[in-house]
Amino acid sequence: MVSLMPSYTEIIFELGAGADLVGVSNFCNWPPAALKVEKTGDYLRPNVEKVYSLKPDVVFTGAWAGPSTVRQLASLGLKVVSLPEEKSAADILNTVRLIAAELGLKKEGERLAKRLGAQAPRKAPEKPLKVYIEADAGGWTTGGLSFISDAVRLAGGRNIFGGEKRGYFQASWEETLLLDPEAVILLAGTAEEFAARPMAKDLAAVKAGRVITTLDRDAFSRPGPRLFSEIERLRKILDEKK
Repeated sequence: MVSLMPSYTEIIFELGAGADLVGVSNFCNWPPAALKVEKTGDYLRPNVEKVYSLKPDVVFTGAWAGPSTVRQLASLGLKVVSLPEEKSAADILNTVRLIAAELGLKKEGERLAKRLGAQAPRKAPEKPLKVYIEADAGGWTTGGLSFISDAVRLAGGRNIFGGEKRGYFQASWEETLLLDPEAVILLAGTAEEFAARPMAKDLAAVKAGRVITTLDRDAFSRPGPRLFSEIERLRKILDEKK
């Protein structure tokens, strides 16, 4: 099989089927065994000829790849399984089950989904901290239709842009200042660089020392199995910094 999404690759290995992978995207870097699998290019624009040459029984791709990629692969006679975009932690568990079912590993998929789901904190705080998530440089952040926003909720925070009915977008620095987050999650850049921005020192998050840079960026920004342990890590960090 070929996996064109890093999160799918991680799920396939967790299901114990990693040895059946003949190709993965260039971004598939976990687990370490994935680095030894043949690379098929960018998951947004995979090398279709390369994928075809590997003669996979099935190609797993997602919403990010776009319909043209799916059409190209299918036109070559390949079986393509295009999975929906994950917008919540529950959606990730559903992806686990869908991949497992396709591989004939329903029982293993259910066990994995239950184990991951059990890692998520059950009780939310009465007053969750307001959190700004900087997913990438240039003010890229997440709205309410993002699994990252849901991960913050499960960890006991509240995304300041959670009311936005979209996944990822660029927020202006002025908007962020006005919303005055009590904690900041940086998935790009350093705390020092953030604190050096205009008026950043006046933010509640900076005053309280809640600029968080210690999460595993890949694990927290991918809708895969490792996200759930990062949610627990974030919960502990937010609790410690209250």
